[in-house]
Amino acid sequence: MSRHPQDPSARATGPKAADARARHGQDPVVTGWSHGDRVVRWTHGVRVVQKDFAGPTQAALAWNGRVIVVEALDDTPYTPTDNAVVYEADGTELVRLAPPRDLVAEPSWVFGFFTAHLDAQGRPVLVVATQVGDFWGHPDLAAGTVVDVQEWR
Repeated sequence: MSRHPQDPSARATGPKAADARARHGQDPVVTGWSHGDRVVRWTHGVRVVQKDFAGPTQAALAWNGRVIVVEALDDTPYTPTDNAVVYEADGTELVRLAPPRDLVAEPSWVFGFFTAHLDAQGRPVLVVATQVGDFWGHPDLAAGTVVDVQEWR
C-alpha cells in the first residue's frame, strides 16, 4: 500500500477504519449545499467548515475523509481550467485538480470540470467539459489531475 499522504489508497479502509473515523469526527459531511451556491459548508466533527467562492459552484461532495468542490466553469478559451479543488476535512486545501490537456486536438478546447459525483463503488468521478465532447475520470491526488479518462456518454 502507498504511503504517499495524497494517495487515497494510503488511508485505512474497511468497516473498522470507517467506524474509527466516524467516532473521531474525521469524515466530513457536506451540509446545506445546492448547485449554484457560492458557499460550501461541511461538518468536521463538531466544527462547521465554510468555504466561500467567487462564482457559483457546480458540485460538492464528501469522499474518503475529504471534500471535493467543483467551482464555476469558465469556457472562455485560454482561461485556467483547474476549477476543482480537494480539501481535507478540516478545510485545508489539499490539491487543485487540472483536467488533462491532451484529451482533444487543441488544448484550448478543454474548458475544465463540469461536475462530480460518486460512482457505485463510492469513488469520485469528475466530468471534464471540452469543445468537442465531455470526458470523465477519477482523481489522482498525487498528480493533481484525473486518470482512467474515458469519453462521457
